[in-house]
Amino acid sequence: MKSNVKKLEGTSRQIDIELPRETVDKVFDEVLQDIRKKSQIPGFRPGKAPLEMVQKMHQQDAMDEVARRLVPMAYEQALSKHEMKPVNFPEVTDVNFGPSGTLTFRAKVDVHPEIKLQKYKGLKVTRKKVSVKDEEVDETLTRFRNMFAEFTDTDRPIQKGDFGVCAVETFVDGESISKKRENMWIEADKEESMLGLGEELCGMNKGDTKDIEATLPKEYPDKKFAGKKAVFRVELKETKEKKLPDVDDELAKKLGKDTLAEAREEIKTQLLERKDQNEKVSMKNQIMGELLRRHSFALPPTMVKRQLKVLMDRAENELTKKGVDKDAIKSHEDKLTAQLNVEAENKVRLYFILDAVADRENIEVTDEEVDNWLSALAGSYNQPFEEVKKYYEEHDLIGGLKEQLREEKTLDFLLSEAAVSD
Repeated sequence: MKSNVKKLEGTSRQIDIELPRETVDKVFDEVLQDIRKKSQIPGFRPGKAPLEMVQKMHQQDAMDEVARRLVPMAYEQALSKHEMKPVNFPEVTDVNFGPSGTLTFRAKVDVHPEIKLQKYKGLKVTRKKVSVKDEEVDETLTRFRNMFAEFTDTDRPIQKGDFGVCAVETFVDGESISKKRENMWIEADKEESMLGLGEELCGMNKGDTKDIEATLPKEYPDKKFAGKKAVFRVELKETKEKKLPDVDDELAKKLGKDTLAEAREEIKTQLLERKDQNEKVSMKNQIMGELLRRHSFALPPTMVKRQLKVLMDRAENELTKKGVDKDAIKSHEDKLTAQLNVEAENKVRLYFILDAVADRENIEVTDEEVDNWLSALAGSYNQPFEEVKKYYEEHDLIGGLKEQLREEKTLDFLLSEAAVSD
């Protein structure tokens, strides 16, 4: 087999391949034999018709099958011979059988870029000193108190901080624009309620109905009403007084500790660990930024395009969830694409840099590390480990997971080698 590689623009490569007549004839004979076994030719039992007759009747089908069998095999052999690492499926063209019996074809493919690794050990990063103040512990305890809050019925007029169980209907220009919502809980507080409606509940009694005016947000799902003044007809069905538990040992027991002092210490430890983890992420981001600054090379356009699509789909989904109209998203698509294309290129470039570092430093991911990660995932979702692993295997996700874990290990290695200053 002959093969020749031609460098095209960037990371694109053109491979011209020629298979000798001996190889083609051997496979052609095998194909004819397979066709003869299956063919229904008048006057002959299956598998007994002369090969010449089978060839005459199925010449084109046989040639197509020969190409189908030989092209992938020859392409893989060419990759191995020239030590090429493709990043996409090849574009195969010009498949021809020559007059001398040879088979030739051309394959175009994107390959791993050629990277000249610059300095990656001892990169300078800064780390902020972290600490936890008593006020932060107090804020966390307040959130826990709210989790264990009790709500009791009351017959008095509603006060700030109470909750009203309401029936709410919305009108614009006298027309109802949404289905009446029953049993909607509204806190009697301007800052804690939708469009500040809660403040208007103060002083109302159970059974009262009140029309409250407010302006609908610009992100309102139905664009014809967005930004318009609306009237919310609120019927107060129940009044609930919110009672928070005291900050004492009883609250600590609900948090799994014997005393309030132990609970505060545990909260402080968790907050400190979270800040440490955030600072670790920050330092890794600094390393990635420095790696990008030090390395510049051509990128496979197919990979950038795939990454850009992932980022675009994610951005459009997030905008849709926020109530942005699809037409509005479409009108800004070009601007969004330009912004995200830079991010896509950085992600692809960083992938190759970290891959090159991992190769040089012999960083690999073991099966045990994969199982540990899957076990932690299963635990977080309260699912059996075997089922989670089976899902990853059946959906061909193990390879991608190994790449992800290898990248994380490489970043951990770079952080361990970095020059850290507080």
